Amino acid sequence: MTWVGATARAALAAVVGLAAAGCGATLPTSAERAAADTAATVCGLLRDWNNELSASLNATSDAITDDDDPTTANGVLLDGYDELVAIAEGFGADLEELDLPVTPERDRLLTDLRSGVAAAVEELEGQRDQAGDLPPITVERQAGAIGGAHVGLEKARSLLEPPVARYDDPTVRAAFAAEPGCAHVVQAG
Repeated sequence: MTWVGATARAALAAVVGLAAAGCGATLPTSAERAAADTAATVCGLLRDWNNELSASLNATSDAITDDDDPTTANGVLLDGYDELVAIAEGFGADLEELDLPVTPERDRLLTDLRSGVAAAVEELEGQRDQAGDLPPITVERQAGAIGGAHVGLEKARSLLEPPVARYDDPTVRAAFAAEPGCAHVVQAG
């Protein structure tokens, strides 16, 4: 047996082995792949947004509790809300750069994401206005003021969640349900 003959037989055996391993398995269709890519991309973006908002509010919370100064705490909280609003407004630019595969729900999803950003910005602005009416945030009032801000942020984050469970296309719904990164960032159920 020559080296060339052995190499050819090894290559043939590898191809036959791969083909046998794939028997019975189904490969995703292009529609399934597009839906899965969409779910992974959108949910990754939403997780990044959630993390960015949380980090900002956590920094605000730390600044208030580290200083324990009721003469500055309200201003720090208002500045924190201003930062949250600016961050959420920046999500619109992220959407302009978002390149999603074509699916039957692509346009609807983008519309839902855009309207979610607008609603989240409006919610945060309203919360900022309410925070402006708070009495001085003393050490004893920190838990209520900061806790209220975290609850308010959760409401704003929920507005960012597209209602994928109500989408018409079962392939898109299934892709979002199957994507582990979509837990807690879309309305899937």
